[in-house]
Order: sequence, then structure tokens, then C-alpha cells
Amino acid sequence: MKIPIVREWGSWAVFFTSCLGGLIAGLRMRPWVHGREFAAETLLTILGLTLLINSKPSIASSIRSKGKKEHILWLLFFVIAGLALLTPFLVKGLNAFLIFALPAAGYLILLWAGKEHNLATELTGFSLLTVAAPAVYFAVTGDMSWKLYLAVTLFFWAGVLKVRMRLRKSGFFRSVMIFYCVTVSLIYNFLGVPVLILLPLLENVFTALWLRPEKLRATGYTELAKGILFLIFIWLFWN
Repeated sequence: MKIPIVREWGSWAVFFTSCLGGLIAGLRMRPWVHGREFAAETLLTILGLTLLINSKPSIASSIRSKGKKEHILWLLFFVIAGLALLTPFLVKGLNAFLIFALPAAGYLILLWAGKEHNLATELTGFSLLTVAAPAVYFAVTGDMSWKLYLAVTLFFWAGVLKVRMRLRKSGFFRSVMIFYCVTVSLIYNFLGVPVLILLPLLENVFTALWLRPEKLRATGYTELAKGILFLIFIWLFWN
């Protein structure tokens, strides 16, 4: 029996980096000082989200096959098992996180319309992957952080735009990349997030200014390294 698994390792990198970002930011709040027990709920939250994220191949296959039973059963398994593991989290955080049903519905509509590789679909998909950051933060601290969600999402959207820039190689996308990085810096400053956390995005600006031939695999490794640096800067500078 072949188990459907998300094979885009970049998606897993964004998801687990978001999880670690939420964990690091949450631990910086020192929840143990207030006697909060968070280890079990945090682990269950990460496992539950992992199963929900892994339902994506079953969703896509169900759409392409027009409801083939095998794909529907796998979809039900991942969704039901994921929600079961998320029960402790949902009991406390459902109201705060219910709004994320909107981008989830939008993503499903885009998949249904056959726009899986559309830029809007990719940005929406990443905005769902990065929900892991505030979700894990909530499991650790009991508080919802929109600031953390926006900070993580805006950082990883830059990676989506960079890949698109490399594929198109046009002056338009290179200009968009530079404009985006500058705009994100301003948004970070407005939100009160230390702009130093965005230092890895300097590579995006340099790439836009001096675009050189590069295989997409090399780009993926570069983005992974930047994600690790992003986590280090969250640990050092998050407030």
C-alpha cells in the first residue's frame, strides 16, 4: 500500500522552520515561570499539523481522479487523525485560529480550478504552512501572536517570489523582489519586529541585482540555509 506523502521537501522545510520559529519565540516568553505545562500539547499540535499538511497529495489526487475512493479514504484518514491530535489545541484556540479557514478554502478552490502552480496558489499555500508558527507559539504560551505569523509568512513569501524571479529572469520580477524586501522591512518596523531578523533576505536583493545562472536545487539549498539563519535571528532578537 503506497502512502501519499508531500514530496516537495521545500514545503516541509517551511513547515518545520515555522514550527521551530513558534517554539523558539514561545520559549523566549519563559512560560515555565508561570507554571505552564506545554510539552505534551506542543508535541500533539506539531504532529496534528503534520498530518493535515500531508493531506495535500490526497486532496490533489481526489480532484484529478474526480473522487476516487482510495484518495478520499487517505484524505479522511489524514484529516480525522490530524484533528484528533489537535484536540487539546483546538479546545483552547479554535476561536483564535478559525479565521485561517478562509485561506484554506481559497487554496482548495485554486486547486479545484487547476491552478496548483499559480503564484497566488503558492503564496496561499505558504501562508497555510506558516500557520504552524503561531499555532506552536499558542501551544507553548497560550497566546495568539499575529505579529509572529506575519513575520514568518512575509519572510517565506520572499522565497516564493525568488523562485519565480529565477524562472522568469525578467526585469519586472527582479524589481518586484527588491521592492518586496524593502516593503517587508518597513512592515517589520511597523509591527515592532527587529528588522535584523530579515538579514537573510539581503541574499534576495543581491540575487535580483546580479542574477546569475543557478539550478533550482542550489536555490533550494540556499533557501534552507536562510531559513536556519532566520531561526537563529529569532532566537537572538525576537521580542
